[in-house]
Amino acid sequence: MRKVAILLTLMMLLGSLVGCLGEDDDDAPSLVGDWYEGEEMIIDIKEDGSAVVSDGETGTWSADGDTLTLTFDNDPEEYTFVIKGDWLWLKCPGCGDGDDDDNCISLAPEAINESEWDAREDEQTPPAMCE
Repeated sequence: MRKVAILLTLMMLLGSLVGCLGEDDDDAPSLVGDWYEGEEMIIDIKEDGSAVVSDGETGTWSADGDTLTLTFDNDPEEYTFVIKGDWLWLKCPGCGDGDDDDNCISLAPEAINESEWDAREDEQTPPAMCE
């Protein structure tokens, strides 16, 4: 009987510890990689904290929560970002194609043929920050 009680106690302890494992940070979406709008690579965010934009200009990047800071020519710009599915959504002043001062743009992790871009982008559900 004592062995059964010890075994049950160990099982309960181990069961409660399994819940503490949580999600591994490696499973979280990453900003690192190439980001495209259509077939054009807009930005390459590198693991070492550097970034390269489509015209070849290099700078740095950092992220804190949902804020992405990109610095080119010692001029930091902050963007609110969300990675939803495989897509990166950026909200920033002057982004997008509207007259709004604060717009969202969507970037894909792969080049997408121009004829398919609109359809693929329409399949995405914009995050709440973009509404």
